[in-house]
Amino acid sequence: MFGSSAKGISTRRQGVLLAFFGMLAVSTDSFFIRLADIDGFDVTFWVGIFTAASLFTLVVLRDRRSPLANIRHGGPGLWTAAALQAGSTSVFVLAVTNTSVANVVVIIAAAPLTAAGFAWLLLREQTTRRVWIAIAVSMVGILVVVSGSFGGGTLVGDLLAVAAIIQFGLSLVVLRKHPDVDRMLMVAIAGVGMAAIAVIPGTLWGHDAQTWIALTLMGLIFGPLARVLIAEAPKHLPAAEVGLFAPVETVAATIWAWLFFSEPPTMTTVVGGVIIVLAVLWGTAPAPAPEPEWATR
Repeated sequence: MFGSSAKGISTRRQGVLLAFFGMLAVSTDSFFIRLADIDGFDVTFWVGIFTAASLFTLVVLRDRRSPLANIRHGGPGLWTAAALQAGSTSVFVLAVTNTSVANVVVIIAAAPLTAAGFAWLLLREQTTRRVWIAIAVSMVGILVVVSGSFGGGTLVGDLLAVAAIIQFGLSLVVLRKHPDVDRMLMVAIAGVGMAAIAVIPGTLWGHDAQTWIALTLMGLIFGPLARVLIAEAPKHLPAAEVGLFAPVETVAATIWAWLFFSEPPTMTTVVGGVIIVLAVLWGTAPAPAPEPEWATR
């Protein structure tokens, strides 16, 4: 009894760490996209190629055999999750290059809501009152962060961001339903899908050294790491709670802009960031144990 309880706590802690560090790693996407300074389809293609190359290599080294057998027997969970991953990442890149960052950030803030909604609709997975409160408070924090920066985007970019967050929420639910899906293999297949999406509209050559460095770092290291960590998190946490960590990307991306592009955060960004961090910490902390009956007498 005590062993199973300890195991449950340990599993939850794993999920929290995976979701947090996954969102922290994915926060570098906007940095590398900006550093690359090329069309969104170009970014999508090369990040997909590099992601597939790095993760298929790791799968072969891990299993000491070709991944073809695992691919053939992956089942609908593997292919559905990979398709959603490829779609969400691709349209996110295109959204960042087609609308204002503020608009994308506001839409990304809906990740916990979409994840919770799809989890209830498809899995009948209930979300606790504590998590709903944390979601609402984090939304307030996001609105504070971008309160002085609304507008400046385009309808196409905004709709792409909506598509990204819908697919992201669905992917968390699929991965929650299929805990046995090979996460590394899934992200590798998604990389192939990204390249396929962008191969025709993209301009694939003629980039400068800075662009290649940005694409390589995003595609070989940070992007795959982020997406594998996030994909692992639903094994240990409900989909809504994994989605609750999405605003971490907003805070971290603001810090990267400050450190690398000399864009210091405004006071509203600092205040909103504090609200978001406190909401996430409170919402994912273990609920306090109820007082023993004798203490309430």
